[in-house]
Amino acid sequence: MKKNRKLFGIFNIVDIILILLIIVAGVLGFKLLMGGGKQDTSATKTYTYVVEGREVLAETAEAPVIDGKVFNSSTGAYLGVAKEVTSEPYTEVIFSKETEAYQKLPVEGYSNITLTVAGNGTETEKDITVEGTTVKVGMELNVKGKGYAFKGIVVEVRDGE
Repeated sequence: MKKNRKLFGIFNIVDIILILLIIVAGVLGFKLLMGGGKQDTSATKTYTYVVEGREVLAETAEAPVIDGKVFNSSTGAYLGVAKEVTSEPYTEVIFSKETEAYQKLPVEGYSNITLTVAGNGTETEKDITVEGTTVKVGMELNVKGKGYAFKGIVVEVRDGE
């Protein structure tokens, strides 16, 4: 009497398991040789971002020095190096009873400051991280350096400049 050990025509269960193992090993070997599929997009390069501070003391607007170190005043984290600083007088819109119109008038002793910070960072699909701090347009950032500190908003992020 012959034993019927063939389960699916010409293959038995042991043959099917061996074929599956060979296929899995081949796929894994191919992925290892080709670099694992997804490429790493987080190469380190230089990023610059612009922080705008409104209604800061005029002395604060004059204090930042080009190539001076910039820190986060809340956490003490290093943010990068100051690359460009501009300031303009802070203005408010006030209704004038004499002219019966709205006027934009400067407020004495206050300025708006724009500070460009540069640092090494990485970029992923979700975030740009500069010197360990995730930087996004619209985020509030407490900036300080030698002789100044202000609360600002990130208004622009650029790479490779």
